[in-house]
Amino acid sequence: MKKVFTILGITGVALMGAQNLITNPGFENWTDGKPDGWFVTPAQISQSTNPVHTGTYAVGLLSANSTSNIGAPDVAVVEGKTYVYSGWYLDNVNDGRFRFWGQWRTASALLTDEVSLQGVDYSTDSPQWVKFTVEAVAPATATIARLSLRTYKDENGAFGGKVYFDDIVFQDKATMAVSDVSGFDKAVKMNTVVSNELKLVLPARATVNIYSAEGKLVSSNRVDNGGSVNTSSLVKGTYIVTVDNGSAKVSRKVIKN
Repeated sequence: MKKVFTILGITGVALMGAQNLITNPGFENWTDGKPDGWFVTPAQISQSTNPVHTGTYAVGLLSANSTSNIGAPDVAVVEGKTYVYSGWYLDNVNDGRFRFWGQWRTASALLTDEVSLQGVDYSTDSPQWVKFTVEAVAPATATIARLSLRTYKDENGAFGGKVYFDDIVFQDKATMAVSDVSGFDKAVKMNTVVSNELKLVLPARATVNIYSAEGKLVSSNRVDNGGSVNTSSLVKGTYIVTVDNGSAKVSRKVIKN
């Protein structure tokens, strides 16, 4: 059983307080050129300070003629429980692409028929960070989730490009308590009638997405406190703006005149 989500949120609540079961999820800790707790081929990865999604570092993974892979340590799971696997990626190259991957396993074997942690679609080129999310139920006899991030040659056969990853999360859905984010909501301020610029006051750097009234993502930017988003290219109408700091998300309706 699998549900794949896009990241449109139009409410004033967010999922907070859940325990992330992945070690070093933001790739902030490195030793000898490798992110601590991850299984990598050193020649294929790099420590990135620009771009990053949050924090100081992200990880870059080269595409190759065959699959490239960076893997998290095995995570203990309980059959029948629902887990959420998510993260952020930046694919801004035309010679590589990404797909998330995961396996359900027993202590000694792969459950070959269980593919609910495996991505179906490949990434497409974008200059913005994009979030992937999959929700899946641990099948009967599963005791381990083995998770990885994979890059592949592009559909035209080109390879050698680098895709970046940050803020990877694997959570037991039952621990994801819905919390009131009124504090974050109050701290986020913006002009709700815009012409050429959406100005923002934020408690910290956050992802600011703008969606059309039909739910289409039309703009995505990382914005610091006091920053702004250029809206001059938007047609007149109503839009939904979401502000996401990684643990809380709030939304506003704005009008472009």
